[in-house]
Formats: sequence, structure tokens, C-alpha cells
Amino acid sequence: MKILAVADVHGEERVVDRLRVLASKNNYDAVFLVGDLTVGGSISFVEDLLEFLPNLFAVHGNMDSFKVLELLESRGVSVHSRSRKLNDYSVVGFGGSNPTPFNTPVEYSDEEIRAGLSKLPVDSNTIALFHAPPFGFFDEVASGVHVGSRAVRDFIEAKQPLLSIHAHIHEQEGEAQLGRTKLIKLGAGNAGRVAEIFLDAKGVKTSFLRL
Repeated sequence: MKILAVADVHGEERVVDRLRVLASKNNYDAVFLVGDLTVGGSISFVEDLLEFLPNLFAVHGNMDSFKVLELLESRGVSVHSRSRKLNDYSVVGFGGSNPTPFNTPVEYSDEEIRAGLSKLPVDSNTIALFHAPPFGFFDEVASGVHVGSRAVRDFIEAKQPLLSIHAHIHEQEGEAQLGRTKLIKLGAGNAGRVAEIFLDAKGVKTSFLRL
């Protein structure tokens, strides 16, 4: 199974044009949108993305608005605090972020994140989409401070999904292992960074690309 994963597009129209070309040249089984599609919640921008990207699974980001979440839910593509099937896998997620110093549009306390995740079904074939990274992994900002979510980390450590995909911190991109869970941290879409994820019986392979 071949998946395209994108995050932190932040309303960049040139990225939409390049994604359209990429999607037209590849037969993706699914596309994961991992939040911060906009800056403040441009519904028309998100609608453009939803028109041409196939088989979408999405969470909103802290820089989106609740109107973006409502649109994703109304189109049936949201996995925020819910589970959806993708072939033999299930996809769960949680959008927004833990609190930031900037009072962005959609922030949740770690207690709210824990509550939203508490009833999600998770097994060894579960893929998790979180806009926020887990505390201590891909969450270090330029000042050296770690700003990830402790609730997200606790969830991964306790539930051990197959794969957990994250965004939010633009300075970070890469892969890591947290117990049995493979972590993938996406680069910033507004800088042209995306990832292709290949899933089969042998495991997970990731290719980081520049549009």
C-alpha cells in the first residue's frame, strides 16, 4: 500500500499545484493530511485539497479553525478522536496541539487530549495521525525546548500502534522508534516537504520528498 502524507501546508497555493501534479502521477491508496492546512482556517483552500486528493484521512492542526474540523467531518475524512478503516488497517487520530505560547486557534490541554484518545480502538495494525509530536521526539524548537504532547507520548507507549505520524514542529523531519511503534515526523508542507509511506507484510518504509 502506497500512502502520501502531508502536513503544515499553511495555505500555500503553490503547494496545492505541486500536490495536484504528484497525485496525478501516482496511484496512491490513501492520502494523510496531518494538520495545519491553513493559517486561521480558509475553508475554500481546504475544499480545493479535498477535490483532487484520493481516499483522505485527516486531522486539523492548531493553526486551522474549528470550521476546518467541521468541514473534514462533514466530508467524512476526519479521524479526529475516531477510527476509520483503511484496507486491513485502522486509522485513528487527534488534531490541534497541546498549548503553545502563541494562543493559536485550536489548542487542547493534555487532559483533553487524553480524554479524546481514551476510547480509541488500537491494535498492531493501527495507524495514528497526530498533529502534535510526542514529548521528547521531534519536538525540539530552535531554542532547544521540547514542546511535544505528553498525552500523545503516553498514548503511544501504552497502546503501541504500528505507526504514528506527526507534524507541527517545522524544524524537525525524520523517523524514530518508540517501543514497537514507528514514528514518522513530516517536514513542513509549505516548504515543499512531503512523505511517501509504503506498507506491506514486511513492514513500513518511508521516503521523504521535496515537491
